[in-house]
Amino acid sequence: MLLCHNGCDIPYYNSQDFTVLSVIGFGGSALVYTAYWKTTQIKLAIKQFAEGSTKEMILNEVYLMGIMRKTGDFHPNIIRFHGIMNLNDETNYELILEYADGGTLGKYLKDNAISFDWESQLKFAKEIAIKLSDFGCSCLQGSVTKAARGVIGVIPYMDPKIFENPLYDFTKKSDIYSLGVLFWELTSRSSPFNFETTDDTSIQIEILKGLRENHISTTNDVFVKIYQKCWEHEPDDRPDIDLIVSELNNIGHFNHKELEESEINEELELYDDFSGCDVKLYY
Repeated sequence: MLLCHNGCDIPYYNSQDFTVLSVIGFGGSALVYTAYWKTTQIKLAIKQFAEGSTKEMILNEVYLMGIMRKTGDFHPNIIRFHGIMNLNDETNYELILEYADGGTLGKYLKDNAISFDWESQLKFAKEIAIKLSDFGCSCLQGSVTKAARGVIGVIPYMDPKIFENPLYDFTKKSDIYSLGVLFWELTSRSSPFNFETTDDTSIQIEILKGLRENHISTTNDVFVKIYQKCWEHEPDDRPDIDLIVSELNNIGHFNHKELEESEINEELELYDDFSGCDVKLYY
C-alpha cells in the first residue's frame, strides 16, 4: 500500500507485518528497535518518535525520506528508507529503516579508533557535506522536536538559538551548526560534552556561555577552522554549505598543518565578503 504525501508515494505497512525483536537505542526524540519482516526475514530498524513529537516534525521526516526514496538517492553511508508503519492514528507513524549492524556513528568511531584515520575522517566529512548540500533543506535538525513541554533533541548538536527562544525556526544555518559538531566528533571519536552522562540543562548553559569542545591537537588546522566557523553562535557568522564543500575539497592539496593561520582565515572569511551577493547555491 502507498501513502501519498506532498507528491511522494511512500510504502505503508501494518504492524502485523513485522516481528519485534529488541530496543537498540534511544535519543532525545526517538526510540529505535529491531524487527524482522515476516515475509522475507530481513532484519530492519524501526524508528518510533518520542511522546510530544509534533505532527509537523513527523511528517517532515517522512517527507525527507520519501524524497530520497523517490529519486533513488541512496548512499552506502546513508540509512535506506523502506516505508512507514501506522500505529494508533493517521499521524502516529514509525519509520521503517535499513538495519545498520555497525551501530551508531559514536560506537563505530570508538570501535574503529585506530583504523579511522585522517583520510577516512576527511572522506566521511566530504560525503556528509555533499549530501547536506543536495538536500537543500534543514534536515540535520530533523531529530529535534518542539513540544509543549519544551525542546526535545540531542542538545550538543542543536542550534543554540533554540535555547534562547524555544519557538525559533530552524534554518539551513542550523544544519551548519550541527555539521560543525559532527565534524569535531569525527576527529575526536568522542561524544560532544559527554552528553550521554551529562545533564542537558548544564550543557545548554555552557553552550550559551560560548563554550565549545576543544579541538584535537593532531587535527588538520584547516579542518578545525572549518568546524569552528560552523558552530559560531550567530547563524549569519556560519559559512554556507557550498563554501564548506569547497574548503573540504581543497584540504587534499595541502599536507597536515601546512597552511598559515592567516591564509586559512582569509579563505574562510571570503564568505563574509560575498554573503550579500545574489549567488545561486546548491540549496
